[in-house]
Amino acid sequence: MLWREIMEKAKKSFYKIFILALVILAIFAGYFFYQSKSQLTKKFVIKQNLSVYLKLAGEENFSKSEVLVGKTALDLTKEKTNIKTKGERVNAYVTEINGQEALNSKKEYWAFYVNGKMGEVGAGSYKLKEGDKIEWRIEKY
Repeated sequence: MLWREIMEKAKKSFYKIFILALVILAIFAGYFFYQSKSQLTKKFVIKQNLSVYLKLAGEENFSKSEVLVGKTALDLTKEKTNIKTKGERVNAYVTEINGQEALNSKKEYWAFYVNGKMGEVGAGSYKLKEGDKIEWRIEKY
């Protein structure tokens, strides 16, 4: 009888240790899976590029550019031209591109178009999408 009790206690202890080991293993596996998935996602998003097109007033054709996901139309314009703005980021408005100024005295402004339609938000707010055609025109108000 004593032997049977010892074996039962040993069996219960073994099961407890075995279950505890499985729980610890599951926690570590989950942690490492989450970390590797998180790193893969970051690498994929950071390195993903979009093909977009830019055209300025006076130019006949759009020029193709590669930009990172998450960039705005204003970011693209700043990367590809010599641009002057008033304000910052989402509140920025363009006053000059490549030395061509929109003159208040002539009631001119730089108009921002996306795929042939006037932008519904400012260039600093518009997140670029694959194939977008960004165009800047000087217009009168």
